Amino acid sequence: MKYAACLRVGLNDIKALTNLEHPRRDLFTPLLDMRGNDDRHLQSFLKDWTDHPFFMDISRGKKDVQESFIATHDLHNPLNAFHAKKTFFKNIQTTNPTIIPVISWSDDDAQRDVVQLALSLEREFDAIAIRMFCPEKPTPTSRNRLFSIMDSLARPSGVHVILDFIASAPPSTAAGSDFDRLLKNLNTYAPSSIVLLSTSFPIDKPASNSSRSATCYDVAWQSTINQSLPSANIVYGDYAATNPTAPMEYVIGMPVLPFGCYYTPTEWWQRRKGGDKEFNNYIDIAKEIRRLPGYHGDDFCWATREYARIEMTNAGYGNNGTWNGYRINQHICAILKSIADQQNSAPGTIDPDEIDDLF
Repeated sequence: MKYAACLRVGLNDIKALTNLEHPRRDLFTPLLDMRGNDDRHLQSFLKDWTDHPFFMDISRGKKDVQESFIATHDLHNPLNAFHAKKTFFKNIQTTNPTIIPVISWSDDDAQRDVVQLALSLEREFDAIAIRMFCPEKPTPTSRNRLFSIMDSLARPSGVHVILDFIASAPPSTAAGSDFDRLLKNLNTYAPSSIVLLSTSFPIDKPASNSSRSATCYDVAWQSTINQSLPSANIVYGDYAATNPTAPMEYVIGMPVLPFGCYYTPTEWWQRRKGGDKEFNNYIDIAKEIRRLPGYHGDDFCWATREYARIEMTNAGYGNNGTWNGYRINQHICAILKSIADQQNSAPGTIDPDEIDDLF
């Protein structure tokens, strides 16, 4: 695993994943946040993803927890060691055994239930993950709980630890900082991986009929961590050109303006064109994307193949949801390429004074 990205279980997020080529899946592990009124999109994913691992958690988004699937199946109820959540994971396991169930919590959940869930999942799954939410830095309760779980497990070296900073970054990653001490303490357990998760994707969009570039800061702060702790398996992670803190709820009458996005290290080019539901403007947006200086080429990924098709046929351009899937797919593929390019760079060819310019 070279890269992990968190996505909500929804039609176009899942399309972005199922249109990833198998060689890319070998290097990439999605973290799925379950939500929705039913599990049809999840079932579609499970049948397609075949023998590649994936992390599975339950969304804690304010809107998501109100949707019927989570509420009906009582998936956030901590009673009896999160019995409902464990049943959900076990049902998925029968369809796709590559699932890596995720232990996550709210600070007011009883610690015993959280730890007992972890112990139970460790016995019944090939691999498990622990996800600690730590916007900027973890609360004392979450930090203590993370290490209580690690101390309780029979094989902490087989665990993936996900440090989820959501739409932020640690206040400091310098030697001696809280984050530095956290990583070094975690590394004493030699976990299978430590996944860093954050997003700097903007919560807003450019004004109508305008474009802009937005910097991806996640690569910048995460790229320094491997250098400071070379013995740990640190994995880059993000929210794949989405931001869970952005407004997601559609209000009747709200204008839906065509929006396109393209990622080249280390920024997103964003474009709005046309008025409410004038989706034919996606033809022109596709044309603009294909002429960007950093465009990877029409055969780069599913999204770029779609951009080329849309411009050439002037048809099948879809809507905002369709293009959300395109931007997620292209972002994942571009990040994987960027990671490979950095790893393939010959050692000793980079002047230390130029490191900042890479990010």
